[in-house]
Amino acid sequence: MADSVERDTAAEIRKAVEDYFETEGAKYMPFDERGVAHATYGVDVKFGHVEVFFHAYRDMLILHFIVPLKAGEDERAKVGEFLHRANYGLKVGNFDFDFNDGEISYRVAIYCGSDEFEPPRHEQIDAALSIGLMMVDRYGDGLVKVMFGLAEPEDAIDASEEDI
Repeated sequence: MADSVERDTAAEIRKAVEDYFETEGAKYMPFDERGVAHATYGVDVKFGHVEVFFHAYRDMLILHFIVPLKAGEDERAKVGEFLHRANYGLKVGNFDFDFNDGEISYRVAIYCGSDEFEPPRHEQIDAALSIGLMMVDRYGDGLVKVMFGLAEPEDAIDASEEDI
């Protein structure tokens, strides 16, 4: 019986992301030894940009949008409420919040399969990136208002979602 060579699906995902960056002409930091690449994208909110980390695993690609502000200890309960309210009803992705250090992010995953693996297509990566950036755009200014005590979570959500 011939030896079967195990497929390096994480490498295929990394290649798909690198091809995406090249096609889009995006500036990015290449994948490191942990299987993570990242790029900076502008957003139309007070903090102006997010760092997007692309995590390549054997069966999925996860895009992790890191907000460049951390919630102070005194604001974390209200920020957590705001983010939970924002998450309610989202169909793709979700906000994450680290109550220990105040880090805020949005996460979108693309499952590539295990038995019938297929690396993510350009359109899938583009859609995941667009969704994450749109969510940060939609909720970012409300988040800032809650972080700095300028609005209550429910009011900030109402303002963020008024055009939905």
